Amino acid sequence: MNKKDGYLFLSVFIVMVILTGAPLLLPEQLRMMSIVSGMFFPLMFTVEILVITPLYFLFLREKEGFGVGNFNLKDFILYLSIILIIQFILPKLFFEEETYDSHSETILPAITFIFIQISYILMAPVYEEIAIRGALFGSLTIFLKAKFPATILSSLIFAVLHTQYSGYKPLIILFFVSLTLTAARVRSKGLLLPVILHALMNCIIINKSYIFGS
Repeated sequence: MNKKDGYLFLSVFIVMVILTGAPLLLPEQLRMMSIVSGMFFPLMFTVEILVITPLYFLFLREKEGFGVGNFNLKDFILYLSIILIIQFILPKLFFEEETYDSHSETILPAITFIFIQISYILMAPVYEEIAIRGALFGSLTIFLKAKFPATILSSLIFAVLHTQYSGYKPLIILFFVSLTLTAARVRSKGLLLPVILHALMNCIIINKSYIFGS
C-alpha cells in the first residue's frame, strides 16, 4: 500500500470523527430528549454506520487487511479471554472500583432497549473496526512505516474519542482493549475477528447485570 491509500484511509477515519458530532446538530430540545431517553449514542451509531459502511464497500473492501481475514477459533478464545481480563479483572486489581460501564442500568421502553442493544452490539463494532482498526491503523502504519507505533497511537486515539467517560481509568481500559483488538486485526489479517470480539465484548458489558446478576 502507498501514501495514496494512507490518505484514503485517513479520510474515512476523519469522516467518522466528524459524524460523531452529528447528533449535536439536533435542536437543543431534541438533543436533551435523546440524552434523557438513552437514545443519543444509538442515534449517533446509526448515523455512523449508514455512512461508514457504504464507504467501506466502495473504497476499502478490496484493500489489504480490510477483508474478512483468517478467523481462527484458538485466536478468538485467546483474544476474548484477554479482553475479559482487561474488562473485569484488571480494574479490580489496579483500581478501587470497576471503571468501564457502557450503559447505565435504567428501566427503558422495550423498543428503546432493543435499539440500544442493536446499536451497541451490531452497529458500533462494525463501523469502529472499519474506521479505527481498519482505516486509522492502516493509515498510521503507512505513514509511520511500522505497526507497533501505529498500534499505540491508534489505541490512544480510540480511547480519547470515547468522550462519554469521565476520568482516566476508563481510558486506560479502552486503550488496552484497543491494543488487543488491533493485535487480533494484525493476526487475522482482516476485520472479522476484531468485529466479532468487539461485538461480544459490548454485549457482555451492557448486559452484565443480566449475565452476572449484579
